[in-house]
Amino acid sequence: MNEYADAMISFGAGVNSVAMTIMLVEQGWRGPVVMADPGAEHPETYCYVKYFEREYLKPRGMEITCLLPGSEYHSNKASTSLEDYCLRAGVVPFLAMRWCSVWWKRDPIGRWAKDHDIDIQLLGISASEPRRVRDDSALKYPLVEASVNRPECRRVIQRAGLEVPHKSGCWFCPGQRIAEWQRLYHDYPVLYDRAIALEDNASKIRGRRVTLDPRDVSLREHRERRWQGQAQMDLSQWLPCACRL
Repeated sequence: MNEYADAMISFGAGVNSVAMTIMLVEQGWRGPVVMADPGAEHPETYCYVKYFEREYLKPRGMEITCLLPGSEYHSNKASTSLEDYCLRAGVVPFLAMRWCSVWWKRDPIGRWAKDHDIDIQLLGISASEPRRVRDDSALKYPLVEASVNRPECRRVIQRAGLEVPHKSGCWFCPGQRIAEWQRLYHDYPVLYDRAIALEDNASKIRGRRVTLDPRDVSLREHRERRWQGQAQMDLSQWLPCACRL
């Protein structure tokens, strides 16, 4: 545990980062837990952050430091929520470049770490995802090093007496599968309509068709088709988004 003593957790509020936090805390670690909020997480994620802090961290004298859009650690580009930026700039997140994760997640966390003289970040990548491990001395992967895979992450959370969180990530993330868009449509129709508005706005400003689905199917078309015959998007060519931890 000494190897992580001076490190911080880059917290995403998903299954992996929650399990990693529990595992380290149970081993005696008591460092900072920092989350960069793009202002567009799923509603369940915001609820879970409060729940996890209240039920698990605070009884152990810990809390989550949340970096909101426009904090001193964000660049000018990330001075508003990710959704507001997309509307203003006429863009949508793009899987191949992931500027959204960089500007709203990675960079603010990095600046916070530097400001607090922390050299090591702990990332919640499970042993099920070795391709996501980067060769960077400033990054450590406790779950990978402990050979903890995704199913075991769920068991770690359940053994702690906690609910397993919803998959984290923005509600208009282009890395979502069809079933997740369908769920958003049924559970949060207002958010689904706002995602459609992002596509429409970007298409109008750019003067060309812009979609969140990498296969060039608009969310309006998905809704009209009722996702018939489409179990999921084929995202095998893409690595999972960095913020979905």
